[in-house]
Amino acid sequence: MREEEAEDNPCPADPAGLRRVFDTIGVATALLDRQGRIADLNAAMLRAIGCRPDLLIGQPMAGAFVWGGREDAADRFAQAVAGAGRGTVQELTLTGDGTWFDITLTPLPAESGGEPAGIVMTAADAGRRMAAEAQLRGQEERLRAARDEVVRAGQAKVRFLAAASHDLRQPAQSLTLFGAVLAERLSDHPQLPLVQTMNRAVEAMRGLLDALLDVARLDSGIVSPDMAPFAVTDMLERLEADYGPRATAKGLKLRVRPLKAQVRSDAALLERLLRHLLDNAVRYTASGGVLLGCRRRGMMLCIEVADTGVGIPTDKLDEIFEEFVQLGNAERDRSRGLGLGLAVVRRLSHLLGLPVRVRSRPGRGTCFTVEVPLHASWNPNGTERAMPSLDRPGALALIIDDEELILQSLRLVLEQWGWDVLAAASGEEALRQLDGAERLPDVIIADYRLRYGRTGVDAIRDIHAFAGDIIPAILLTGDTSPDRIREARRSGFTVLHKPVTLSELSSHLEEARGRAAAE
Repeated sequence: MREEEAEDNPCPADPAGLRRVFDTIGVATALLDRQGRIADLNAAMLRAIGCRPDLLIGQPMAGAFVWGGREDAADRFAQAVAGAGRGTVQELTLTGDGTWFDITLTPLPAESGGEPAGIVMTAADAGRRMAAEAQLRGQEERLRAARDEVVRAGQAKVRFLAAASHDLRQPAQSLTLFGAVLAERLSDHPQLPLVQTMNRAVEAMRGLLDALLDVARLDSGIVSPDMAPFAVTDMLERLEADYGPRATAKGLKLRVRPLKAQVRSDAALLERLLRHLLDNAVRYTASGGVLLGCRRRGMMLCIEVADTGVGIPTDKLDEIFEEFVQLGNAERDRSRGLGLGLAVVRRLSHLLGLPVRVRSRPGRGTCFTVEVPLHASWNPNGTERAMPSLDRPGALALIIDDEELILQSLRLVLEQWGWDVLAAASGEEALRQLDGAERLPDVIIADYRLRYGRTGVDAIRDIHAFAGDIIPAILLTGDTSPDRIREARRSGFTVLHKPVTLSELSSHLEEARGRAAAE
């Protein structure tokens, strides 16, 4: 190699050149023998140790660092040296005179193989890394605390909604039933219009309460869909029984076009969605009628709610799903709701994964379509059992509720319909009454939440055990707790959510007695 080339060579082979390279390395580096004694070290290591090299060569590295008062640091370092001397890379973090170092001990292979010829030690300043890690830990702790606070707030919201739903629905249920009984008893009385006005106010309050609680429950994330196959005909019959009289009272005609089909969804939530659509259709239709119909499209069932109402301008079709939007209620008539029904529909459709489409012509009407997947094993040629006629007065109903007002109002309604009634505040009291009764009830109506931690499910099952037979049963609940709702549904009994209308109650009583008559 020519002399000028040697001068330009960045990696000289002479010892002096290698020394310069060694000292130029920014990471503190030292060469140790297998016992951990210092054979050589670079300038960065000298700065880290803070001592002259002539005082360090041949000395144990374990004694060269000032370990910051950590009594076990020298021992840990010595153990790491021993491990490196046996051929294993060692990594540890130690503090030297207040500065933290990430130390790596790497065995230096011998030319002839066998045990290492020595150890290469590097000591990198760990301060920045440790500061970043401490900052990250602080952020994680703050995020964890914030998350825990959100969880606690969510749990508190769930408890509040469950309590508010139950406690608010109880008086609303009593008002609904007492008002209906009073209206029937005053059918020819001059004060009947006053009672009817009161009942309309109660019905408006019921709708507002349901809508507000639905929005709150759905936004809180406490509602989880319980997907299962079910026949749509039962659901459509309930909707027809409930909304038919409402439509007739407004001079409208409700037409229902069912289709014998099984779909897969959450039956209760889908019915809730359709109820909000029917509420809107009846509320905003002044003349003509409302259609609730089904048609099959491939493996989807399209459930349509169409009306001959005022219609919706094309540029407003997206707005109607927002909260408190009422296109035809500029005067804010509270009897026409708060404008939350379609906001609930939007939330339910997202929760269930069911698309909801709308088409409308101003002045001609509106049609909402909900697409629900058909159950894979559904047989379109199958048959369903018909509902028998149920006009049999004098049947016996057993009511169980720990709220005296609910017991009184239910008793009045059922007796007015021609039922004989047994009323009890608990399952135990019901059993005592049945023990002396001449016959078993034809149907049981029980509140879900009873006193002392008992439920209506417990009471009904105890009565079934006493009777040695399965008696049709209806659970009434004002609860919105997902766990309680799931438990109530798993019982296999009909579940109605308070406040229940007379048409709903009548429809489900007939359905329950129909099942009993068919068995």
